[in-house]
Amino acid sequence: MAGGGGKPETASMSSMLASLFVRLRAVLRVFSTPPMPRAWVELRCARRLDRLAGRLQRMHARIARMQDHLTGAAASGGPASDADGALRRMLAGLRAELARMRCDLALWHVRECRGECGTRLAAALARLNRIAVDTHAAAQKLEAELEARAR
Repeated sequence: MAGGGGKPETASMSSMLASLFVRLRAVLRVFSTPPMPRAWVELRCARRLDRLAGRLQRMHARIARMQDHLTGAAASGGPASDADGALRRMLAGLRAELARMRCDLALWHVRECRGECGTRLAAALARLNRIAVDTHAAAQKLEAELEARAR
């Protein structure tokens, strides 16, 4: 031992510890970010889509109120709204965003879910799509009426 016999043991011990730490780190990396169950991920996605659908539903209600106000103003001979065209441009922008959102959702569904999903996520996607189509149609109708009034 005193003649240097301890040095090779120390080197082999240190290499064993180093390899042990490398393997331990690799194992810990696997456990640090466990994959989430598909059903849980789909539930989270469905909840997010439901919140987005709620916001779109509220936007649709606002458009309907504007439409009712515009129709009521026409019956009473009120002034034409949107003389500068700002509301029409906003509605056109909303329609473009809705179309883009629907395309993005379809691409996401194909890429991430490979076109397959559970019933909860499928229902949320269908509901959001339906509300987006209805909101798009309401915005287009209001935009057309504002355009007709501007002439």
